[in-house]
Amino acid sequence: MIALVFLATVINYLDRQTLSVAAPVLREQFHMSNQDYSRVVFAFLLAYTISNGVSGGMLDHLGTRVGYAICVAVWSGAAMMHALATGPLFLAVSRFLLGLGEAGETGRPA
Repeated sequence: MIALVFLATVINYLDRQTLSVAAPVLREQFHMSNQDYSRVVFAFLLAYTISNGVSGGMLDHLGTRVGYAICVAVWSGAAMMHALATGPLFLAVSRFLLGLGEAGETGRPA
């Protein structure tokens, strides 16, 4: 169990860095301005902040296994949505959902 949580945490941190690495290509492909790119980044940070406050209580209420499974499902679905992005708005929505799921992974009770 500890190895699975560790692996999920590693993937979580890699997910956060992929946008900045892929940004030059994405900005060119989607014709994104600096403002568009900042909105995409903000969408993730906003969702992460909101979910950080909510996920701990959700995990306490549902239990670690069920709550963690929900967070990983949301996180995985959002990660897959990135492949379907056709512009900055869809990318921002995908990043928002990713932030909701990822915060639950780090908000688990000890």
